[in-house]
Parts: sequence; C-alpha cells; structure tokens
Amino acid sequence: MQVDSIRKKFGRFRILIVGRANAGKTTILKQICNSTEDPVIYDGHGKKVNPEKIQESRERGIHEIENELVFRSNPNFIFHDSQGFEAGSIEEFEQMKHFVSDRAKTTFLKRRIHAIWYCIPMDQYHRAVLAAEEKFFDQCDTGSVPVVLVFTKCDALLVQGMAALTDEEKQLPQEVRVTKGQHNANILLRENPTWEKVQRMKYPPKIYVELKDLHQSDEGCTHLLEKTVVALDEEALQMLLVTTQCTNMMVCIKCALQR
Repeated sequence: MQVDSIRKKFGRFRILIVGRANAGKTTILKQICNSTEDPVIYDGHGKKVNPEKIQESRERGIHEIENELVFRSNPNFIFHDSQGFEAGSIEEFEQMKHFVSDRAKTTFLKRRIHAIWYCIPMDQYHRAVLAAEEKFFDQCDTGSVPVVLVFTKCDALLVQGMAALTDEEKQLPQEVRVTKGQHNANILLRENPTWEKVQRMKYPPKIYVELKDLHQSDEGCTHLLEKTVVALDEEALQMLLVTTQCTNMMVCIKCALQR
C-alpha cells in the first residue's frame, strides 16, 4: 500500500499518552515533534481551544481526554493526554476507559488511536507501580491498540547508583566514581521488577523502552519510535508512523532495511 493511500485511509498517527504528573510526557512529545513550543489544542470537533481555558479547567480538576494536541512542527501526529485519572479519580478513569474502547474499535478509521504510551518515571523507582497503574493494566482493555510502557527519567537512577558506592569506591577519581555509579544504575534498571509485575496483569503492555537524558539528546525518543513500530501489528500503521516521523531519519532507515 502506498503512503498516500495509507494516509487517505487512516489519516494522521494518533497516540494516547498516559502517566502521572511530572512523568516527562510533555518533554517526550516535544522531542518527538522536534519542537520547543507548546502544542495547539483542538476539541473533539476540531475547534481550536483557548489554552487559558484549558488551564482553568485543569485547576478545577477537569480534564478532557478528547482534546487533540498538535504541534506545528509536525502536524501529522495527534496526541491525547489522559491526565486526570492517575490522581485517583474514578469518574475520569471510566472516561479514559470509554475513550480507549471507543477509539480502538471505531469504524471511522481516522478517529482511531494507534498506540498508547504509558509513562512511569524512574525518579520514583520504589513507587513505580501505584494504584493507577494496577487499575489501568487490570481493567483497561485496549483491544488491538498496543501499549508501550515508557520508563522515563532513567538517568535519575544514577543518583541511587552513586549512593550505592562503597566507602572505598567513593575515594576514587570522579570519572571512575561516575562510571561505577552508572554501572550500579544499569543494574537497577535490569533488576527493575515493574515490567514483570505488569506482565502478570490482565491487560499487560506489549513492549517497553527506557528513556534518559531527553533534554540532551533525541536518542531516547528514537528508541521509543522504534519500539512503537515493532509493537504495531499492521504494516500499514507501521508505515504511517515511520512516514509521520519525518524528522527522524534513523527510524526511517531502520524500518526500510527491515522491510
């Protein structure tokens, strides 16, 4: 199927991003779209929404998952933000479940969501899976829409890795200390029990990716895109994502080589 035909059939690539506050969601979206600006927000009917009204609603605890976030730098992505249910709101969790069910199964293909990114920050390593995560992976049936578990802020584990240095190692030159601290941090990542825990739940994620140093490099987002391509079952959707991510040639090249 040609790219033009794919776009005509599916429209733009649509992603639901999920995660508690300060999980790095905004940073990820800006990196993906190569943007320093905030997204333009549209309501579910395509009408532009005043950002001030959005902020006022959030301050009152009202969140609208139907809103579409679009970056001028790459308008071929449409993002939805689940913000709200992670704080423990039963009503907003049910709204999110309805949104996922509706957008995963709708016959209007241009309104379907194609992937879900669930972000868990590793700066809260010992609290990685909270009630919100358990609720999502136990109760939210995403159908054929793949969930990518995104471990964000993995560089924060370096602090824990440095704290685990022995008294003898702490006397070593700084460069050596950092290397050993990073080694300890990598061990923490490898031994991270979160993936195994959510895999035992009723609706587990399909794949995971670990992100770090997002403010310094776009390499992490390249990995996220690559993992999302792998998670997609339909070749047409894989091509839609690859061609949508026009600013990331590495993803395009790798996908082309695999075809």
